[in-house]
Amino acid sequence: MVHYFDQHKIQELISMKECIEVMRALFRIASDENILNPLRSKMELPEPANGIMGLMPAYFKPYNIMGVKILSIFPDNHKKGLSSHQGIFHLFETETGQLLANFDADSMTEMRTAAVSALVTDYTAIPNAESLGILGTGTQAYSHLHAITLVREIKSVFVYGRNQENLNNFIQKVTGLYPSITFKKCGSAQEAANASDIVCTITGAKMPLISQKGLRSHVHINAVGAWDPKNRELATDIILNSAVIVDNYYAAEQQKGELIIAANEMEKTPKELIEKSVFDLVSQNNRSYQNKATVFASLGLAIEDLAFAYDVFKKFKKEQTD
Repeated sequence: MVHYFDQHKIQELISMKECIEVMRALFRIASDENILNPLRSKMELPEPANGIMGLMPAYFKPYNIMGVKILSIFPDNHKKGLSSHQGIFHLFETETGQLLANFDADSMTEMRTAAVSALVTDYTAIPNAESLGILGTGTQAYSHLHAITLVREIKSVFVYGRNQENLNNFIQKVTGLYPSITFKKCGSAQEAANASDIVCTITGAKMPLISQKGLRSHVHINAVGAWDPKNRELATDIILNSAVIVDNYYAAEQQKGELIIAANEMEKTPKELIEKSVFDLVSQNNRSYQNKATVFASLGLAIEDLAFAYDVFKKFKKEQTD
């Protein structure tokens, strides 16, 4: 019988700290020779529906596995108390193509997205970073807060959210979870970003939330929320004045709005705006950007889901035999 891993079982088998190390192990060997990671495809629903269905396949040669994530994205779900991301991930072996397991895609996306942001932060943020700016108050705000505190000793968090009720709820919850950290509500995204050594933008914004003005010279930004070529959270001046890290060169050039829009404005190609990939940083243990302004232009890759699913599956199999 093919096992289904729900949110509870996934969280039982892997912690955020372990997930960061799974992503580190992946990106040490995630060269083009070892992976296949086609561009995600999507189907946008016509009005009045406000939703997207996405398809994300991947293959990882060293582990002889492949998989695919099928995901629905409905941005207005928060109004109904539901997650905006819902779906399933199928894990297969590549000797005979048999299905090994199924996973709740929302849970794995929530954890691995923040884990990769934390991994890049570990390589690029100043070692003594103490302040974190969080723009957004959804699921990824909680997971990014958790992940970043595992790679830097954060003392102050500056939070901005468009919805005051959600912002107040977020502050109330995290204050109880992290009693040693001071949380401050900010009146604007720029205020939160300017006060921080590390910034995580995790919103559904279609237009820039912040610009270069007032940012710290060493700031590291995890730009996570915009994954559509037409949308962005960061203004062009940030991209032009930062070393931009991407999870995958080709995917970022084709689908990351921050790069595509900035490139169009400057009459450049997106490729010209990219400094390094996560693979470059991790495989070379490159920490040379820690005193410079950096941006992780995150898209999220199916190969990350695949590595995550395989680690959970292995732990489950070991649990069954012990």
